[in-house]
Amino acid sequence: MGSPSALRKLNDRAALFALLESGPLSRQDLESSISVSRPAAAELLRRLEVSGLARRAGHRPGVRGPQAQLWAINERAAFAAGIDVTESGIDAVIADLNGHPLGESKLAVGRGDDPMPALKKVLTSAARRARLRRSDVRQVVMGISGSVDPETGELSHADHIPEWNGFDVQGRVSRLLGVPVAVENDVKLVLRDESIRGHAVGSNDVLLLWMGQGIAIAVIADGRLQRGFRGSSGEVGYVPIGTDGVTAGDLLSTAGVLKLAEKHGLPASDAVAVLERASSTDRSAGDDSFLSEFADQIADVLASPVALIDPELIILAGDIGTAGGDELAARTKVRLHELLMHRPRVVAGTGYDNSVRQGALDEALRRLRDDVFEDAREHREAPAQLH
Repeated sequence: MGSPSALRKLNDRAALFALLESGPLSRQDLESSISVSRPAAAELLRRLEVSGLARRAGHRPGVRGPQAQLWAINERAAFAAGIDVTESGIDAVIADLNGHPLGESKLAVGRGDDPMPALKKVLTSAARRARLRRSDVRQVVMGISGSVDPETGELSHADHIPEWNGFDVQGRVSRLLGVPVAVENDVKLVLRDESIRGHAVGSNDVLLLWMGQGIAIAVIADGRLQRGFRGSSGEVGYVPIGTDGVTAGDLLSTAGVLKLAEKHGLPASDAVAVLERASSTDRSAGDDSFLSEFADQIADVLASPVALIDPELIILAGDIGTAGGDELAARTKVRLHELLMHRPRVVAGTGYDNSVRQGALDEALRRLRDDVFEDAREHREAPAQLH
């Protein structure tokens, strides 16, 4: 059986998450939500108010007495930031503890330029727009193409962004910003975003295939985002498909789409436009044959990962996967079902704007809440009056 202090800690965390998900709540609402007694609910609200994590949020209309008082998370107890780093620029957003965006900023970065001054400037600008200081931000997650080595902190599979190679990225950025920074692969953050506000909500086993300038896979297994021993899980772009040396990247990248379109006699100037036209209801015979062969190529790339992981859901994401829409997803599903005994659903990605940045922010908020809720326990024993 747990100690009284451990039980208090569990109750406090349960109350905080109840307030995050369902607040504002009355004391009676909280009693029902986390199954505690009236005295225990009153005491934990007192502790949370003293710690600065909960605040009084008005009164319920038509109700008198203590049960009229409503409580909410003190959203300004701490702040987090999500950052998306691409070849061409840096995009940042800052949110409060509730996850409400307060300020954002974007800045272009030229090829070969040192990105560190721009990174600092972007976060400072976002903080200013949020009416905060940069030092008010307590947790940052940065999404970037490539994989971070957990031992050295260096990026791999990131030759396209040489300015970010050859040093401990997480350590250098943390020192630059003066705040804990976690660096995460951008495609994994897209899957995190899908799991919170997209097609993967409620799914515990998901495979996301990103198709665009680069090719990568991200996986959620048993409800957990998978990173691998060296942080490089899902880097499939260079994996050979078949025996002729053709790689997954050769087949599914923007260049691969254009090459296949030319084979089928289609105008091949823009990969997204090719997919959108081929997936439309008024597609030509050439569009139809192109789409079927492209779906076959996707299934060939996915067959081994799907057999190994056995996902309930596959998401075709990135510019190419989203452009292919429901038609490409349906054909890929049929071909996969011909190849394998597995029967996963296959859908096109939601294609939300800023999905990497939002995924980074969601991960930063998760880390922030764990950190803040843990630290606050040291301040909860001070006496206070609860009315």
